This record gives sequence, structure tokens and C-alpha cells, in this order.
Amino acid sequence: MIDEYRRAEALHPSQEPKLVHRSTITPTWEDDSFWYQVSTPDGPSVIRIFPDKEERVEGETPVVAEPVLPPEMTGAQTSPDGRYAVSVQDGNLLVNGRQITHDGAEGHAYGLPSDQNRLPIVLTQRGMTTPPLLAWAPDGRRFVTLRVDQRHVPTLTLTQSCPPDGGPRSLAHTLHYEMPGDPLPTFQQMIFDAETGDRIDLDHEPLTFTHDAPLNLGRVWWENDDTLWMLYGTRGYRGAVLYRVDAGTGRTTKVLEEQSDTVMNSAPTIVEHPLVRTHGDEVLWYSERSGWGHLYRYAGGELKNAVTEGEWLVRDLLRVDWTAREVLFTSGGHGSNPYDRRLCRADLDGGGVTVLTPEDADHHTQPSPDGRWLVDTYATPGTPSVTVLRDASGAVVMELERADLSALEEAGWRAPERFTVKAADGVTDLHGLLFLPGDFDPGRRYPILDSVYNGPQIPRQLRTTLRGYTLDPWLLDPAAGAASLAALGLAVVVLDGRGTPYRGRAFQDASYGDPGVAVGLADHVAAITRLAAERPYLDLDRVGIAGHSGGGAATARALLTHPDFFSVGVASAGDYEHNAYYAIWGETYQGPPPQDYAEGSLLPHAGRLKGKLLLLFGEMDDNCHPGLSLRLVNALVEADADFEMLMVPNAAHGYLHAEAHVLRRQWDFLTRHLIGAEPPAGYRLDPTFGGAA
Repeated sequence: MIDEYRRAEALHPSQEPKLVHRSTITPTWEDDSFWYQVSTPDGPSVIRIFPDKEERVEGETPVVAEPVLPPEMTGAQTSPDGRYAVSVQDGNLLVNGRQITHDGAEGHAYGLPSDQNRLPIVLTQRGMTTPPLLAWAPDGRRFVTLRVDQRHVPTLTLTQSCPPDGGPRSLAHTLHYEMPGDPLPTFQQMIFDAETGDRIDLDHEPLTFTHDAPLNLGRVWWENDDTLWMLYGTRGYRGAVLYRVDAGTGRTTKVLEEQSDTVMNSAPTIVEHPLVRTHGDEVLWYSERSGWGHLYRYAGGELKNAVTEGEWLVRDLLRVDWTAREVLFTSGGHGSNPYDRRLCRADLDGGGVTVLTPEDADHHTQPSPDGRWLVDTYATPGTPSVTVLRDASGAVVMELERADLSALEEAGWRAPERFTVKAADGVTDLHGLLFLPGDFDPGRRYPILDSVYNGPQIPRQLRTTLRGYTLDPWLLDPAAGAASLAALGLAVVVLDGRGTPYRGRAFQDASYGDPGVAVGLADHVAAITRLAAERPYLDLDRVGIAGHSGGGAATARALLTHPDFFSVGVASAGDYEHNAYYAIWGETYQGPPPQDYAEGSLLPHAGRLKGKLLLLFGEMDDNCHPGLSLRLVNALVEADADFEMLMVPNAAHGYLHAEAHVLRRQWDFLTRHLIGAEPPAGYRLDPTFGGAA
């Protein structure tokens, strides 16, 4: 197996910079041109493009500004003109080191989100400091921020058995951690003048702090120096409320409100920036009321027209031209694969939609500030990405880049196969990817590994496929890098079953009431069974599953609820009980309280374990806290079940210093129990590789 391990290590996502070149670009726009930097086998190269002349100049060295540390590294938010830096100390706000509030306290601090939203231990381990949540007014002098009250929220204590100072005594770390049904943090908002420290409180009542509370994910924005807007998601996300705020007085007026029987999304998922825009008394509003995520235009609080419609959804808003009455956006569902994005233009007044990118691929588009030009990168899994310059009509002006995958192919990479199969209901189409080893032989039989996430809030395929190469970029996941895992000698399946986003309301709501998405796991079983029926080289007697976080929970659930199908599993940092995990999870996808959030717990199923299970988790995980894993361990012990466990000291929701060790242990486990071979004796991964945090 030593050759397989070497290929798997060579194809790990951390090796991507060495293997993939000219794949993506970020344009910097100037008066009559733009420039960007790409990676090449010989190092970085700078290219300048003159769109009007269709001219390309390579090798230029433009003046690049000094690197600016992100707020997470400095702990400060700097005004656009650089005059003011706002930070938080002991719960109070400071501007350029001068304290402007004096009543902040632990659990009732200015500028900071709730503990559960900022993951303080994770940030500390990454060498980061939480910057204040705020939004600057156009004048660059005033800012709106918030004050969160979590003093009434129950706490969670984590024990650090190996403290950094090397001392023999464990350290206790306590944080506020709301679980479903608990009292949630509340917040109020206020506007400060950075120069004088003057303050205006917004006149709304204290609101419940949910995961995407205002100032998270761009849900508070200034329209001009006099007006700002706030989009609020109610507890359990069954309602979205849009408020207009008079910045001079703090007066808050409700403009729009919409409710849902399940989840009221203001974007395709709750973890994305809302697709809501404002202009005077006009509002561009996102809703799934038709069964698909579409845009609607309101004026004066009244619905005027649907801007988009059809059995597809709006994925992102790129530009709204209120004068020309046009919206530039990306869609999902206009191509042969519903997860691929297309660039579209719509008439704000309901005049229809035009698809601007004809290529049947996934498109990532970056418009110029004036909207005249579009830098569009498109690809399908397994094909080199192509970056072109388009004009505003979508017509290609010139090709800019074509990804170079030669080093990737030399490392043993094999392009994945896209597939479509029926779900467990026999009706619904599921889409996924099949990764095979680079030396694939159709005459052999390959064990199958389901690289799973199965969470209701984001598709697994987003973490794998939306580029022209398919090294999985989500390093946090021990099941990441499907091509790397395939190199071990596995047939790796990546797919999204029912109950996950980007496929319309009915597809998503199939899991409502069940945050564990059991219906999705049933689809995984059906899909893999149907794949194997058409591909004799897939061995249904050897089916494994691996995942992290929501994928870790899905892995354990698969082994305990489908014990005759899945025989091997690696479950990392899972949320195995929804009543003991974040309130946001159970309350959003099972419903706001009162609910029986213990329903769906895996603990009662511990006695059904038949296969080989490896549980991985970090001792200092302030997301899926170690109690979630240890309570499952306790249930397995009480059931006298055989399993393996690795708890990593000092690790949070990623494995940091132990990344290479944890990944190697995963490979060893899959090699022994799924492939049926012995790992190479003494093989160790490069301890500097990986770098997941």
C-alpha cells in the first residue's frame, strides 16, 4: 500500500498550489484596464487586460498595496478611509484606543456576537481575535454595531488536559452555549460617531440573537448616510422581517415581513448573505413562496411584480442597476446539472430573464464596477476551468485563462464521473460524483466509500466540485479530498440526497423535522445500490462512509440505522444529539420550541452497531463539543459494542497540529477494514502538510 499512500498524499487538497495552475483569477479593476495574478509552474504571473482594445499583457509588475492584515488577526475594524479603528476590550468599544463605552461586561459586551457564533476557542487556537461586528456609514465616520446579552444563557465547560504551559493541572474553559429550547441571547443595536463617541440607540426591542442576526452575513446595510436597513430572521427562521432605520433618530420601521411553515430563507441557505436589496422605497426581496427561490419587487411595502420565476432558483445577486432596471444574478437549474450556476439578467419590472452564459457548466462571474465587463470562469468536474472576458450581453470578448492540470494528472489524478440516479422514492433525481483511482481497472472490484456531509444547510458537492479540478478544498473535513481517498484504492461517492439545499423547496423540506436528514441517508443507500447495479467493479459487500461535523453524525447514523449496508465508518466531530447541540440547528430544522429535540438521538441505537467504527473528535471543540462524542461513546460502552476512538488534546473543530496524524489514522482504518489490506509499516505523512484549522 505504500504506493497508494504516496499517491493519496500527493493528491491531498493541501498540495493544490503545486498541482493546479491558471485556474481562478480575482480581477483588480482600474480606469481602462484590470489586472490579476495567476499561479504558474514557474511561480506567480501578473496579467493586465485592456478590454476595449482586447489586449493582454503578461509579466507586468503593478504597484500592489502593502498587505493588510484581516480584522480577525488585528481584532479591529478599520473605517474605509483608514481614519478610525474600532476594537473591543473587556466588553467595551475603543476607537483608536480611546474607550467610548463604559458599561460593557462579560456576557453583555458591545460589538461581539454570542459565544456560540464566534467560537472563541477556535479563534484563539488560530491566533485570531474577534473583531467587533459593525457596518460603516458612507461618511466613514459613523458605524452601527450591537450589544449582545447572554448573561442568562446556560454555559458549557471544556476541560483542557494538556495546557500550553505544559503544567500538570487541567484548565477549565467556560462559554455560553445555548441548546434547543434554552433561553437565547438577545441584542440591541446602536449607532456611534467614531470622532465624538456620540451614540444613538435604535428603538427596537431586544431581539433574539440567531445565527444570522443583523451584522452577521451582511444583514445590516447603509443605503446612504441617513438610512440603514436591517433584515432579521426570527427564532427558528420561520420569519424574515425587514426594517428601515432613520440613522439620525434611531427610529425603526417595519417595511416587509414574510412567514414560512418551515424555514424562511432570505438566500438559498441560511449561511449565505441575503439576496435582498433596497433603493428608496423599492425592495428586491428573495422568497421561496412559489416552491423555488426567486426575486420579487416591492415598492412602498406593496408587491409590484415577480422579477424571476420558474422551476429553478436564484443563487446569488451580482449587481442591481436601479436606473437601467436590470438585475445581474446567477441561477441554479438552467443547465443539465442543478448545482451548476448560470449567469442571467432580469428586468426589474418583470420583463423576463435572459441566460447570458450558454456553456453547460458551473459559472463563477465577477462583473466590473460599471457593469460593462464580466470575468467569467466556468468548468465542469474533471475539466480544466476556462476564464473568459464577456461584454454586458454575455458575448465572449476574449479568453483569459485555461487551467493547467498537467501536474495534477502526473500525480495520478483521474477525472470524476458525474452521475444521475433515482432517490429512495424511485422518482426524484439525485446528482453526484464518482471518484476512481488513477490506475482504475474495470476488471477489479473496488470497495465503496461514501464521502458524506448530509446536513440540511449546505450541499456536500459545494465542497468538492465547483471548480474545474476536484481536489476538495474543505481541509477541515477528514473525508475531504475525494480524489485523495480514491488514490488509496477506493471508489468514492459524493452526492446530496433529499433534505439538502439548491434543489427547490420540496426537495429541501423533505428533511424538515429531522435535522439528522434520515431521508437523505436512505437516498445514499439507494443511489449507491443503483450505481453498483450498473457498474460491476463496485463492490456492494464493502461499503464504507466517512464525514466530519454533520458528516460525522451522518456516518454514525449510517452504521447504526443501516447496519447491513454500511460496514465501516469514520465519524469525526459529529453532532450526534440535536438536543445537546447548537440551538440554531435543532430549532431551525426541527422547528422552534416547544419540540422534542431528543427525538432522533443516536444513543438508543448504539446496540445496533455491527460494523467497524472510528470516532474522532477534539477535546477543545466549542462547536460540536466533546460531550456529544463522549455521550455516544458511553452508549456504545453500555451496549458492549466494539469501536475505536481518538480524542485529540487541544484540538477544536479541526485538528490543527495533529492534522497529519488524524488523517493517517483515518487512512489506516479504511485500509484495514474497508480495503482489507495492511497499512504500510511506519508510513507517516509530512507533519507540515494539511494545515486544516
